Amino acid sequence: MEIFNQTDIKKYYQIFGYANLIFSILLVIFITDIDFKERIFALISINVGFHMLYWFFSSLSKDSTRMNNSFNKIMGTGMLKIFAVFGIICSFTIVYFFITKAISEKEYVGLFGICIPFGLFLGAYKLWTDLNNE
Repeated sequence: MEIFNQTDIKKYYQIFGYANLIFSILLVIFITDIDFKERIFALISINVGFHMLYWFFSSLSKDSTRMNNSFNKIMGTGMLKIFAVFGIICSFTIVYFFITKAISEKEYVGLFGICIPFGLFLGAYKLWTDLNNE
């Protein structure tokens, strides 16, 4: 049973990608406590983190070395499914820690990077759906 199909994943990836870009630009514009150079570095690292996590997880199912024989296919697919579940669980955990840290320390600046775990979730879920569709 799939909650999202491939087109839904792409649609949400684009939505969260634009939201991530907007949040990082707002960080550069409105947070004047830190140096401009550090704000630009934060903009780049937030966006690279989001896209890197998505593309890393979503491209793992395209590896052809696990298709060499049936044992590799079964074990490789099983391990990748465990890795996908681990990514999904980690994304929820990271969102929880982002929010609790921002609230407890009253540093709401950390919430500008809240879209990064959504890139992890979408990439891990795309890996899961790709493996189930093989």
